[in-house]
Amino acid sequence: MHNVGKVDDKTDNPWLAIPAADYEGHMGASGVDQLGPLRTIFAEAYARLRPERLAVLGCGPGNALDVVDPARTRRFVGVDLNAGYVALAQRRHAQLAAVAEWICADVATCSLDSVGFDLIHAALLFEYVDPAAVLPRIAAWLAPQGALSVVLQLPGGDAPISDTGFASLGALSGVMAVVPPDRFRDLAARAGLAETSSRRVPLARGKSFLAATFAVRRR
Repeated sequence: MHNVGKVDDKTDNPWLAIPAADYEGHMGASGVDQLGPLRTIFAEAYARLRPERLAVLGCGPGNALDVVDPARTRRFVGVDLNAGYVALAQRRHAQLAAVAEWICADVATCSLDSVGFDLIHAALLFEYVDPAAVLPRIAAWLAPQGALSVVLQLPGGDAPISDTGFASLGALSGVMAVVPPDRFRDLAARAGLAETSSRRVPLARGKSFLAATFAVRRR
């Protein structure tokens, strides 16, 4: 799950040149396997918060969206910059057709419903966008009792982008920027979001995620 907003010219954005097969091959490669932990984090947040209205920012090719129950969630919005990823996610998750809207857009500029979501999930998104610009937008999209679920890559490990043999992923090294958790919390607070939970998720190759949720402060 990802999206990109830091590259000024969308046509030059490296995410647009990465085939879905390369992305999933890289994320699921032996000795890396980040797809499993990402799915678990999303599944746990979804089960705990049981959103009627859900948005996934940087939905990618649809990893983990099988956990979304259309009998529970009456509105689902998936957003990603890569049109091929969005189309693939839509095909893979036809069970969501009655409740889903799929949007190919940059999260820094797209328009979503104000106070329209009970849960917004963003995994490995903020490494590729400006959190200072995007967090206030997300806060405005959340309902008064809504929550933001995030996954951040923590510093450490073999490299920010591990070498898994998928050359196309190497282009991300020039645009990825790990966000220190304390800075993210500060920016979230400035946007009116208060952290309600967080945990470190250890990964292969000495890497780790921070899985955290944020609630809208009372307006």
